[in-house]
Amino acid sequence: MRVAVIGAGIAGLAAGALLSQAGLAPVIFEKGRGPGGRTSSKRTDHGSIDLGAQYFTAQDSVFKDQVADWINAEVAAEWAITPMVLPERQPARAQRRFVSSPKMSSIARYLAKDLDVRTEVHVAEIVRELTGWVVRDRMGQPVGDFDYLLITAPAPQAQSLLAEPSPALAAQAANVRMNPCWSLGLVLGSPTGAKFDAGFPSTGPLGWIARSGSRPGREAVPEVWILHATAQWSQTHIEASPDSVTSALVDAFRALHPGPLEIADTIAHRWRFARAASPLAEPQGYLEGDSGLLCAGDWVTDGRVEGAWHSGRAAALRLIDLARGQLPPGEAE
Repeated sequence: MRVAVIGAGIAGLAAGALLSQAGLAPVIFEKGRGPGGRTSSKRTDHGSIDLGAQYFTAQDSVFKDQVADWINAEVAAEWAITPMVLPERQPARAQRRFVSSPKMSSIARYLAKDLDVRTEVHVAEIVRELTGWVVRDRMGQPVGDFDYLLITAPAPQAQSLLAEPSPALAAQAANVRMNPCWSLGLVLGSPTGAKFDAGFPSTGPLGWIARSGSRPGREAVPEVWILHATAQWSQTHIEASPDSVTSALVDAFRALHPGPLEIADTIAHRWRFARAASPLAEPQGYLEGDSGLLCAGDWVTDGRVEGAWHSGRAAALRLIDLARGQLPPGEAE
């Protein structure tokens, strides 16, 4: 059975790993330079900086066991802090927070190490033909044909791919609103002396700030802070220049921590589809159309890393059932 997975984020990689364990050989297409999606890390002159997902939590026992395995494999660690609500300096809700280590893309790279992940392939079209699903890149060139397709891209990108071959699935993806996020890496020439390592600003354009060096596996020098703008501010300024965004977010950071701020470098990144604001909460964890077309991802479940992992695995189990001949492609249970 020929299976293609579109998207090498946590959902796509979790699906790929389970399919591979079952003896299948999925091909995973990723438009970026590496796996990870919103858990990817950006290479800079100052080392890798995590401008996307900052941490994840584990709520159910199955995912807790998986996190324990990642910790044993030294690609994850608990981030033992309690962020502050700022500027009030009140502790945020206590919960166990985990990070990939030594960078947020480490888990994705760990999952991808034995998989056929083809990076820098921007899938722009999927077409159902007699031979199966034909996948084409943005230049219109075919990159393969497959019996089954699993789309794990963010909802707006999934909607675009699904519009012609599956209007019903496209309509479900269209119901999901994805929030953007402007992210800024702030590299300092000297320590701030801040008395907190992470926080949720209660007012202003910032929704999250964190000292990168407080996270397991990260270097403390130079001191690097990660600033995330709120979804509302990011949406309002979605087409703003990186320079103007940098200026606004730096000013907001200064207001939270008055005093000298020696800035050595800044790295701005715009996430157009940072997180699902209205995930579908699909009970079975995936969406299925006709002729072996499935969708999975955090937007299908609950918007979290844990949800993405569960969604990818649920879709993979469905594909494994189909591969074993329990049901022909497209037939409902």
